[in-house]
Amino acid sequence: MSTLTSNNMKASTLIVILFSSSLCFSAQIVDVVAFYRSSSQYPAPAVLLKWQADINGDGKSETLLTRKVDHDEDVAARQLPSWETFIASATADTFTESTGVQNQDDDSFGVGAAPQIDIKACFVGQVTELGQRALLTQQVDNPRVGDPIARIYAYKIEGDHLKRTKLAEYNPMQPNALFDKYLKDGKRTIITLVEVTQ
Repeated sequence: MSTLTSNNMKASTLIVILFSSSLCFSAQIVDVVAFYRSSSQYPAPAVLLKWQADINGDGKSETLLTRKVDHDEDVAARQLPSWETFIASATADTFTESTGVQNQDDDSFGVGAAPQIDIKACFVGQVTELGQRALLTQQVDNPRVGDPIARIYAYKIEGDHLKRTKLAEYNPMQPNALFDKYLKDGKRTIITLVEVTQ
């Protein structure tokens, strides 16, 4: 076999492998629960928590999942639970798994990172400060010394991932206009968690 033919075969094989990988990477997911269970090694009947919200306003709801035991441990430790996010396809009843979270502040990208969301302090809808729809949540840190620090973060969908932007940092013991606008009683989005055992 000539070197030219061998190189052509290698190039063709490489193209097929790259094409196949891109298909696997962008594969459309029909059943997010089954996908999550198989990819996280968390089989039924272990309980998952699930909720849905149309983050980007395209009429299709994204699905967010976490393990109930992890959620309960995080809440008990006063930490925000992480939620694996599945972005709804605008053209079909399928989803893609978010590839991670990009931080607006430093432009860093956490591959596979999941957003940390306080479902009791959460808003999904039009955020005028961003000029688009997003999911807002609040994180409160209680240092050993000094006042607590609250941060309001917005998560918006950008292609195959979420982008996180810090909109406010303040002392939660003091009034905050952004909190009042989106996260206080009567303004926040009511999230209903569904326990999934199948």
